[in-house]
Amino acid sequence: MARHGGEITAAFPGGGGGIAGASTGATTPAASPYQVAEIEEQICSPFGNIEVPDSRGCCSGFTGSVTKVLFILHLLAFIALTVFLGVQASSHQNPAYKPFSNFIPLVSSVIVSTISACFWVILSVTNPHKAIKTSLWAAPVFAVACDVVILLVANGTALGIGALVVAFAIAAGLYSCWATGPRLQHASDLLSASVIGAHLPPTTSCLVVFVLLATFGYMAFWTVAISCIAAAEGHFMNYQMAYVAALLVSMAWTMQILRYVVYVAVAKLAHGRLAYGIRMPGGAVEVFCGTVFGPAFGDICMGAMAVPVNSAVRGLARAMKIATGGNDEFIFSGRGCCFIVSEKMLGRANRWGFVHVGARGKAFCVASRDVWSLFVLRGIANLVDSDLTGSFCFLSSVATGALASLIAGSWALAGMYKDQKKLALPVAIYAFLIGYYMCRMMIAWPQACVAAYHVAYAENPQNPQLGTLIPKHLHELQALAADRDHPKAVDSSDDIDDS
Repeated sequence: MARHGGEITAAFPGGGGGIAGASTGATTPAASPYQVAEIEEQICSPFGNIEVPDSRGCCSGFTGSVTKVLFILHLLAFIALTVFLGVQASSHQNPAYKPFSNFIPLVSSVIVSTISACFWVILSVTNPHKAIKTSLWAAPVFAVACDVVILLVANGTALGIGALVVAFAIAAGLYSCWATGPRLQHASDLLSASVIGAHLPPTTSCLVVFVLLATFGYMAFWTVAISCIAAAEGHFMNYQMAYVAALLVSMAWTMQILRYVVYVAVAKLAHGRLAYGIRMPGGAVEVFCGTVFGPAFGDICMGAMAVPVNSAVRGLARAMKIATGGNDEFIFSGRGCCFIVSEKMLGRANRWGFVHVGARGKAFCVASRDVWSLFVLRGIANLVDSDLTGSFCFLSSVATGALASLIAGSWALAGMYKDQKKLALPVAIYAFLIGYYMCRMMIAWPQACVAAYHVAYAENPQNPQLGTLIPKHLHELQALAADRDHPKAVDSSDDIDDS
């Protein structure tokens, strides 16, 4: 975007998108095919006129470094807790503990989750349309199958969790019916175009496999720790709930960080190809090492905490909207509050900002704000936010988690006495979380390509490499909205049976 006198003109061929001011004589030269429009914060940002003199921003140096140090300290604490629990389990073993019914099912869930995650990635790369359609029906089906195992535990907690699972399965089934037509076709085309257009080097697969092995190792270690809680007894085991909570928080944060390490590295490679038509210097190995050992890792640690919170708030607001339909004033006001908070957070913390974290070296909060401002400026914010590829990643991860929970829970139930069936419930829950996070980490590969495609389009809509996929879908959505607002009138000539 350039300034000429009092005119602000976007860097489009022909100078389109100008905002007339005091002078109208200047024009902007035509942009090159891969030119990136530079957007000034005070022009396009809907979040205030803030000058950002440094691309790293005010929140990068200190906050990113602190978050990185916190993550390293957390890993050391996790190792210390695992060793402590192992010592307690070996010195004060619970006689009722059965490794065959506790530890082995969780190990099997790690293996099943790894295989399932690889399946989803391969399917999404080779046949995106089938991958998205499969996730739409697989998630509710496997959720119901997993619910059967949970209900067999036959206690109050299991019944409550089972009811929630049934509600989710129904909601996912209804969503599958809604996610059809142009939305499904666009998501399939977008996933295919972004993965193919990224032209990722072959070494990218090796790096993703390396992260997968690291994830597998962490999950194996985590499984040992969570199993030791059930295997140990004594004075120090009076705080079992605190140990479980600490391990769950550790798993959630660590897996999100591993996920976004893959996301940032792949997005940087894909963005260079989609936006500029070039390969990144040094290839995938250098990009991956720069992501892990460079300043971006601190921003990844920070974003791994902020993005899931924002997603949860937005999900809550949407669920309240669906549940009430805007009829209940009290709940409606709560939904509005959730949406306001989520919109503010979305401008400061979103997963698309990770593209600029890797490609431009920006701080996470600065990158999130700049990228979302670009989306708003180009008029594609709603399209990006409602893209089905995000739902595909979530539903495929839910399907993987439900499958792992089904196998581990069934194994645990089969190996326990009738009076110990309640112990199978935490095994099923842990297995679900293992499967969910394993798949989320793996599926970050194609999701990063889609995010890079969106960001590259927002930077330069005239980029010939991106084609007309997004403008075409915008027209389709506008046509659908027009049909809803102005339904077709029915007259006597229409072929309708009035009997």
